[in-house]
Amino acid sequence: MGMVRSIPRRCGAGLLSLVVMGLVAVVCPAPAAAVVVDGDISDVAIYHRASNGLTTRVSPDGSSAVIGNVAAGLDGSAGIAVDDDGTVYVTNQYTSKIYKIPPGGVATQVPFTTPLSSPTDVAVDGSGALYTTTASFGGVVRRAAGGAETSFDFTGTWSTGAMVVDDQGSMYMLDSMQDLLVKQDAQGNQTTVAQYPDIIGSGSLAIDAQRRLYVGSSSGTLYRITQGSGTVETITAAAGGVADVAVAANGDIFVSRFTGEVVRVLEDGTVLPALAQITQLNGLAVRTVPDAPGNVTATPGVASADVSWDAAATNGGGPVVRYAVVSDPDGRTCVPANPADTGCTVTGLTNGQAYTFRVRASNTVAAVGESLLSTASDVVTPGLPAAPTALQATPGDESAVISFQPGNPGGDPNQSFETSTDQWQSWQPLTTASGAGGTLTGTVTNLLNDVPTEIRLRGRNTFGAGPDADTTVVAVAPAPSASPSASSSPAPSPSRSASASPTVRPPAPAPSTVPPASPSPASPSPSPTAPPASPSPSPTATPAPTTTAPTPAVPNPPTGVTVLAGTSSLQVSWQEPEPNGVRITGYRAIAEPGPAVCVTTGATSCLLGATAGVSYRVRVVALSAKGLSAPSAYSSAATPSAPPVATTPPDTEVPLATDQGRISAASPGESLTLVGTGYAAFSTVTLTLYSDPIVLAKTTTDPQGTFRQTVTVPDDLAHGSHAFTATGVDKSGEPRTMRMDVTVRPEPSTLPVTGTSVLWMLVAGLSLTTAGAGLRSVRP
Repeated sequence: MGMVRSIPRRCGAGLLSLVVMGLVAVVCPAPAAAVVVDGDISDVAIYHRASNGLTTRVSPDGSSAVIGNVAAGLDGSAGIAVDDDGTVYVTNQYTSKIYKIPPGGVATQVPFTTPLSSPTDVAVDGSGALYTTTASFGGVVRRAAGGAETSFDFTGTWSTGAMVVDDQGSMYMLDSMQDLLVKQDAQGNQTTVAQYPDIIGSGSLAIDAQRRLYVGSSSGTLYRITQGSGTVETITAAAGGVADVAVAANGDIFVSRFTGEVVRVLEDGTVLPALAQITQLNGLAVRTVPDAPGNVTATPGVASADVSWDAAATNGGGPVVRYAVVSDPDGRTCVPANPADTGCTVTGLTNGQAYTFRVRASNTVAAVGESLLSTASDVVTPGLPAAPTALQATPGDESAVISFQPGNPGGDPNQSFETSTDQWQSWQPLTTASGAGGTLTGTVTNLLNDVPTEIRLRGRNTFGAGPDADTTVVAVAPAPSASPSASSSPAPSPSRSASASPTVRPPAPAPSTVPPASPSPASPSPSPTAPPASPSPSPTATPAPTTTAPTPAVPNPPTGVTVLAGTSSLQVSWQEPEPNGVRITGYRAIAEPGPAVCVTTGATSCLLGATAGVSYRVRVVALSAKGLSAPSAYSSAATPSAPPVATTPPDTEVPLATDQGRISAASPGESLTLVGTGYAAFSTVTLTLYSDPIVLAKTTTDPQGTFRQTVTVPDDLAHGSHAFTATGVDKSGEPRTMRMDVTVRPEPSTLPVTGTSVLWMLVAGLSLTTAGAGLRSVRP
């Protein structure tokens, strides 16, 4: 005898599943704990339904919120759909009602005029038409956006289960009692897409943009059905007890499990975690959001900032209809008037307050289609002067004359200027004069001759100093004066050939005890052809006596320069030189190789940040109002060491962060950009990941002692609690450590399972029973 379907067994199993779901709705309490995000969901918003009627939205940043409780009684149905504008539709199987939840709004009943009976699922198409199943005639009711309703009877089906609709208005309904998937087009033509035994234990249905259908089974098998060819393939058999299936715009499949997890299934069948610890998980819908905008820049104005960005790389399956900028602090926002624009002006800012800006992209007018926030812009301060432009420098003796075009004065027209020649460590006021074409000029002093010096120039007003411009110059000593020679004497005038040219006599020398030198034999004798002297004495020009001003004294070079190598630093000391009658105002120690410089106002020691493993020598110059001393002799070479790596995570309360702020979770293989501050300038910082110490990178700080370094979480990192640390030295050479604790994809709990968890295990077991009941029986 052939194989026949055991219909009573399958019907009984289906009824048993419904009874169990009703039992779960009665016994299980409402969700009491936040959803746990244990995978990457940055590209989607996930909507999930609970069997008690609660609908929850989990945003791409992991935050979650209940958006509607439409349980007018117990509700075990999974029906949920999300419209293009973020409106959510859900079914209530027990009250035979469909509810609409607009973004940020209150749930209201959709006024179907066609009587509905136990609607198990709902779908919405691109025109806004709503579809729902009804058991009253075993079919589908379509409600157009304008309210007109049309009924479609599906023949040969025993039950109305999950349903979807494609972009052409064709409807697909899954009859779980028969493991039968049927299609009916908008004209009412019905065909079979797949059936038993190609699909077994079916219970949930989804469709992608290519009209491929996905069927989930309670046994954990996920099928993909390609229309046209009729191919039915198993994507994975490890999807878990499938409660519902949804497909994102990028083609990734999401599965909700009766055991309280949501997983992402890739095209090749790889199963990745997404959400966990969801109570009474049932229905599922996903909405893909755009990528976060990139390259956010800000230009400060007066109580405002012009913010621009790169468009989102992907739009999440729908056009980006809105960008929104938000400031930190104050939360000031701006939205471009034209959705395609990638820039707008944030107003209402406080002059003198430092701000950063981030941007979101959204494919809905409401917030439901928003991307994650972008990486923050650089810090800007409204009201400050803009950076000078067209900065040029002309070298002089231990000085340079600079010319520049002043930047916008910002919120205060009384702008002054200042310069730095020691890598931002100190700033000196600049006296300026007007030049051609609206430029200003000024002289920068105390430069070292024959040494390249970077000059930084910025404006300052009531609200503070603005951004700087820079140029590099090499000051030079003046060339020595040339000695006079005979060839430079003017030729005798022909008209006065009978008279010698007037002689300019220098001042008489002081008496000397040294005998006069003998005439040089090379001295020329008077020419015999020279004309005789005039009998009348020629007047002799006697110039006024001249004096040479003495060169102003400067201090002697410092002596005894010594360098002690430390962790990422150099401790430099020296001896005070002879001041030569002028007051020494400070010292400048210069590391070679550069660019580290330290300046004191009198102390004879200072600390230089340094790169570990590099050999340095240091010279020191003395500063005075009369100018710089000559550089000291070089110190002996010294090589700083790298920050040590402790065997256990250093205990510190100084928080480490990423360019997205502080985070609490990370995934193996994920790239993170760590950001730290407060270290010595140009010093080495070691970035380490614990529990077992793994050195991720060694980075060098900038002139402000800040670093920004991208690292990758190791692919084989054990799940659980870990700590990122950044170890170096601060500006005084003391150890400095920053730390950020994260959880890396926690392992499933091994604690005893009790209470609600036991009930969900019962649900999963009975679901498997349902699948088993669907197998054919063999008659002898």
